[in-house]
Amino acid sequence: MNRFFYGRLAFSNLKKNGSLYLPYVLAVIGTSAMYYILMAISRDEGIKEMPGSGDLAAILGLGCGVIGIFAVIFLFYTNSFLMKRRKKEFGLFNILGMEKRHIAKMMFWEIVMVAFVSILLGITAGVLLNKLVTMVLLHLVSFEVPFGFHISIEAIVSTVILFLCIFGVTLIYNLFQVQKAKPIELLQSASHGEKEPKTRWLLAVVGILALGGGYAIALFVENPVDVLILFFVAVILVILGTYCLFTAGSIAVLKLMRKNKNYYYKTRHFTSVSGMIYRMKQNAVGLSNICILSTMVLVMVSGTISLYMGVDSSVNNRYPKEINVTGYGLTENGRERIKGAVAQAAADMEIGIENISSYTNLSFTVSKDGENLNMPNGIKVPEGEMSIVEWVTLEDYQRMGGKKVELREDEVLVYTKIGDKEDQAYHFLDKTFQIKEHLTQLYLTDMQTDVMYDVYFVVVKDEKVLQEIYELEKSVYKERASQIVYVTALDVKGEEEQEIAFGKHVSELLAAGTAEGEIDVRVETRAEYRDSFMMFCGGFLFLGIFLGFVFLMATTLIIYYKQVSEGYEDKARFEIMQKVGMSKKEVRSSIRSQILKVFFLPLVMACIHLLAAFPMINRLIFLFGMADMPLFAICTVGTVGVFALIYAVVYGITARSYYKIVG
Repeated sequence: MNRFFYGRLAFSNLKKNGSLYLPYVLAVIGTSAMYYILMAISRDEGIKEMPGSGDLAAILGLGCGVIGIFAVIFLFYTNSFLMKRRKKEFGLFNILGMEKRHIAKMMFWEIVMVAFVSILLGITAGVLLNKLVTMVLLHLVSFEVPFGFHISIEAIVSTVILFLCIFGVTLIYNLFQVQKAKPIELLQSASHGEKEPKTRWLLAVVGILALGGGYAIALFVENPVDVLILFFVAVILVILGTYCLFTAGSIAVLKLMRKNKNYYYKTRHFTSVSGMIYRMKQNAVGLSNICILSTMVLVMVSGTISLYMGVDSSVNNRYPKEINVTGYGLTENGRERIKGAVAQAAADMEIGIENISSYTNLSFTVSKDGENLNMPNGIKVPEGEMSIVEWVTLEDYQRMGGKKVELREDEVLVYTKIGDKEDQAYHFLDKTFQIKEHLTQLYLTDMQTDVMYDVYFVVVKDEKVLQEIYELEKSVYKERASQIVYVTALDVKGEEEQEIAFGKHVSELLAAGTAEGEIDVRVETRAEYRDSFMMFCGGFLFLGIFLGFVFLMATTLIIYYKQVSEGYEDKARFEIMQKVGMSKKEVRSSIRSQILKVFFLPLVMACIHLLAAFPMINRLIFLFGMADMPLFAICTVGTVGVFALIYAVVYGITARSYYKIVG
């Protein structure tokens, strides 16, 4: 036999099955191109020099891992659609005299051809699009685009290795499937699954409980830190519940629809419901995947867009004023040096200062159990809710606008940002503070207010009491104890560049005064933090859109293959229906009823998932300082609308393949 025979036969088979393999090849090209682009950007030396590039590199590295894992699962899964359609063909080859080892050689050359073309074109597309995608990323993070064209050899090698491994595993799996099957089984493989499935009520109950558990976590867990811990638990429960409900619950619903005689005994409903019942067992996995992928797209895109749109709000919440100078454990001399450095910097740069204020603050974490402020001692974790207590003096509170009151040493005023508002006293180690009044407004407007725990601002009589509290904290936390800090916050009359330059000059003046003794001081500017935070949020938005596009591509491919598979399975059934008197109009009406039920059910379920997850996602993005729920709601509704439109277009295009096959 000619040594090129199997290669020519493989090429002929691929050409003949072009409508099946073309979407698969395009999916490999798209996935490999995206993997290369993320890998190349994360390795780009120019980006590493930007402020905040560490966070961006970590985000892109996470994206590479997600796409790599997703590529393995997704391409292996879509390969099963191809094998389902090809098994009959392989069985025919076997019956006509071709041995399975010959079929294996032919399958080997098919995989080689598909892998070579798709990986080569994928890397080529990645190299060509890399600069464009980098420009989009840098635009999102508000940085200038550098000139030059970069090809990452490391990214190419990584991409080739990953996708060769995927194709290798796929080939081994396909060979095993063909090798273990008998010729008659291969010929009849496309007709498997035609027995009516039983209603598995236990699986349906498990699905309801799992979905209910995931929804309960999303709706009722309020502490943002607990949300972060339980988020993945909720995701796993929702995925499990989705699979169980689509597998068992859908069959139960369809059988209930069949029992409804007024609904079932209509031409378009009779054929669609009966056909779906018989094949729902194999449909369930595909529909579940579409639902989960759709939910992932909606969650990622809506969350990252809202985070990006709320950057200014988050930054202003984190830094109410433009310049923050924080000194740790300072004496009165150290405080005066900070005041002098601020005044000197303003004089040197001839820049105006406004809204300047200073305060002393002690902040540390406790475990709040009712009115008890407990502190962990060693490895023992006390009972209670993790909370932050911010201790400030009455003098600072009143100087910045607070009401005129008098306090004894054992009395305090309390403003509760998040937490209990009915306490009458606080018991802290061996001291008890009676709460004289719960404040309804916080006048310490310069204090940073981005928080993830319950937060209590406690106003004490004077610095003597504040020092006593510090000594008590130090007796427990030892070297881990937080220090009393002195903060000077102010605004400058100038642009962001002047703001950053002012902050750097203050740092230089404080560092230059070493002859007077070193002091531990940190100077922060809102503008610098905004650049860093913009890099972080822009990177997340980029990754969200990037992965959203990958998942959308996967959703589209799964829908296409399901339409094709449904078409081949329904073709003979509808031909029989027409022979027994069903008109073409009734056939098309039945087809439309069936595919509308099948392919819009995942979208409806994905929207329900998103609605249930809305409170949890809102609390998660709160961890990043974004506390604008209306903005998140608008972004979510907009994302759902755009996605539903794209989904409808994809459905319309892929439905044509179904109609063409059924004819």
